Amino acid sequence: MRLSRIVTRNLRRRPLATVLTSFSVALGVALFSTVGAVRRASEEGFQRSAAICDLVVGPKGSSLELVLNSLYHMGQSQGNIPFSVLQSLNERPGVEWTIPSAVGDSYRGYRVVGVTDELFSRAGLSVQNGESFSFSTEDLIRERTEGHHDGHEVTPAVIGSLVAKDLSLGAEFFPSHNLREEGGAEEHHDSPTKVIGELAATGTPMDRAIFIPLSDFYAIDGHKPTKESLAGGTRDPLGLSSIFLRTKPGFHHIRIWRDLNDRLDTQAARPADQVRKLFEIIGGVDRALRLVAALVMAVALIGVLVAIYNTMGARKKEFAILRALGAGRQTVLAMVVAESAGLAAFGGLMGLFFAGAGTWAASGYLQTQTGVLVSAIPGLSELQLLLGVIIVGGLAGLVPALSAYRTEAAKHLASTN
Repeated sequence: MRLSRIVTRNLRRRPLATVLTSFSVALGVALFSTVGAVRRASEEGFQRSAAICDLVVGPKGSSLELVLNSLYHMGQSQGNIPFSVLQSLNERPGVEWTIPSAVGDSYRGYRVVGVTDELFSRAGLSVQNGESFSFSTEDLIRERTEGHHDGHEVTPAVIGSLVAKDLSLGAEFFPSHNLREEGGAEEHHDSPTKVIGELAATGTPMDRAIFIPLSDFYAIDGHKPTKESLAGGTRDPLGLSSIFLRTKPGFHHIRIWRDLNDRLDTQAARPADQVRKLFEIIGGVDRALRLVAALVMAVALIGVLVAIYNTMGARKKEFAILRALGAGRQTVLAMVVAESAGLAAFGGLMGLFFAGAGTWAASGYLQTQTGVLVSAIPGLSELQLLLGVIIVGGLAGLVPALSAYRTEAAKHLASTN
């Protein structure tokens, strides 16, 4: 009889012990795998968004909050920067392109962002249904220079793929003058907005945004300038919430970054640096959860050792019979090690299944809340984890295996016990 059949038969002979022992391994593997998958997907999604530009320019305050609000549509805006910053950057050597943006409105929890159409080409956003609006940074500067901000009669909007769950192509809606999802939000009934395009999914927070031309954002009631706001400042409605900036590398990038941070009314944040800082902050929680998962797996693998070791006394005659039939000591050793590794493998596979099912069930909520797509399909790291669990499980079986290895066939066959 083949060794694999003997191992499978022995595990089936103790179904309850096999299932319970494997289940304890599965819990540790599932927790470790789920934490890793969510962390990895979140970091990849945030890094994809961070790659859009070199710098994000905004008002003085927290660099992390500026990046989170501008690129990831999270948190509150820290105010506005003067429009003149955009003009000076466009005229500065070393600047490849700029994309201005303004925020402050929403619709059912989705951020409404005023931008120019360069965002779609520069950020690699493609329209899969409908069309994009046409409004460039040059158009914005010309409008501001000429002093009119009338916008369209009906504001055109391009929506992210997740927004399409609540708005379809051609649908009209009214943005709200804050970031509340439901209730207490004052709708801009003077600004009907119509969906003209839907972006292809990116797996980033961009999927949760509604983009409209900046000229229409300025034309919304409540965003228009007043006598008090003409002096400028962080609450100037004709200012910009942020500017996405691409610079030439090396000297130009460092000089522009320093000059913007030396100003009293602006700061420049590097998105890639801020994403690293963010995941360093949450890294402690991630490491704590992984430590708990590792402890659960360690206890479970010790349980595998104990479960098999406790059967050694009752199986000595079985090993003696195998030896009498010609099985060598190495075969008996390999059989017990294989049983231990089999329990670990079964538990590891169960754990990956639980992790995949849990991730699939939670992925919709996570994507709705953050825009980040978490895959339920195991990756290379999960397969490496499974391999590691099997190897450690096999090593855990060495203790009872050595006991079986030392079994004397003649002694136990002659015994009446």
